[in-house]
Amino acid sequence: MLPTGVNMTNVKQINRSAVLQLLLRNGGMSRTDLAEKLNLTTATLTSICNDFIQKGLLIQSDGGKSQSPGRKKCPLDINGTYKYAIAVSLHYNGHIIAITDLRGQAVAWTSFSVEAPYDAEHFFKKLADACIRLLWENNIPCERVLGACVCIVGSVDQEAGVSLNPFSIFGEGQVPIRQLLEKELPFPICVENNVCAFLNAEILLGCATDSNVIALKWGPGVGSASSIGGVICKDHTFHSSEIGHTYFYRNDGRTCKCGRRGCLETGVNLSRIEEKILELLPDEPALQQVREAHGAPHVTNIISYLSADCPALRGFFESCVHDLAIGVNNAIQVFSPDRVILYGVLFEVPGAADRFIDEVVRLNPFIGRELFQRSALSWKTDYIGPAATAIKTYLIDTGGEA
Repeated sequence: MLPTGVNMTNVKQINRSAVLQLLLRNGGMSRTDLAEKLNLTTATLTSICNDFIQKGLLIQSDGGKSQSPGRKKCPLDINGTYKYAIAVSLHYNGHIIAITDLRGQAVAWTSFSVEAPYDAEHFFKKLADACIRLLWENNIPCERVLGACVCIVGSVDQEAGVSLNPFSIFGEGQVPIRQLLEKELPFPICVENNVCAFLNAEILLGCATDSNVIALKWGPGVGSASSIGGVICKDHTFHSSEIGHTYFYRNDGRTCKCGRRGCLETGVNLSRIEEKILELLPDEPALQQVREAHGAPHVTNIISYLSADCPALRGFFESCVHDLAIGVNNAIQVFSPDRVILYGVLFEVPGAADRFIDEVVRLNPFIGRELFQRSALSWKTDYIGPAATAIKTYLIDTGGEA
């Protein structure tokens, strides 16, 4: 996190962080524009930028041709290949390792798996080996790695680097991910919840420019995170806002992956939709055609099923949209966000996001459609969250001292 006290060292670090964050979000800018935007003196801005240029962290153009007299503006920009981030995404549907540049652009990526049964120590030793192999295959030495971030479902103590509840990924309870990986890898490791990490990406590289933001992921489960002034909100036990795990269904006997009953997620998640598809399949030729073409319902083909000409499935999906809209409307009343960012595979179903927004607005006419925004980073979901969190932790928050 950025420092909270005020002294000359902190002010210098805050100014350096602000320069880097603005350039990451906006792209190339001149010194004059940077100084004006950040309300810094030209001397302060020049000192910061000269240091970054000398390190190779910033690059500058020659300004190109100018039609107006006077000194040309020479835009400064982040040198994306100054260092690299390793992004690891762990999910019960599969694991991904990616290498990205400082703008979050993937240089290389691979899926990762370990044959069960396994314990956490064995898993992370194999994961570390896979990271080193991916670096070697792409001719990136370890000293060029800024750091790595591991994202995982469930609550995370990001200060200690511990997964507090990895749900069905590991059999044991709390898992000290940072400790296990730093024994195997020669660069720093941070750990974060997957939706909190995605919100970090929206703040750093995406569309979360507002003060108070909720990120809502629909599919495979219902994940959410919130931020105030660019800072992710968590309680003292490191739980973030969890819309999907609010109590919603009084008489539903399904047990949520969190261990409780009645969670909103149990009625609208991918598993529940897959159950409904399998229930309808024997009597629905349209669904049978999808199965013949794409196989059994799964996260990779769920859009094909939900796009089929099946009124019964369409009606069930509409009921899921309705329930999710109620849960999100309640959260909006509590958090009063300036923006709600939508992403996830079920929001990719044609028309689903618009129907969801319509339903929230119908339930609460005081909410405007402009409150909602589809994420522009959805196509990078597999890696952008951990990549941005590593860049934030080891580049932005340190003031470029990496």
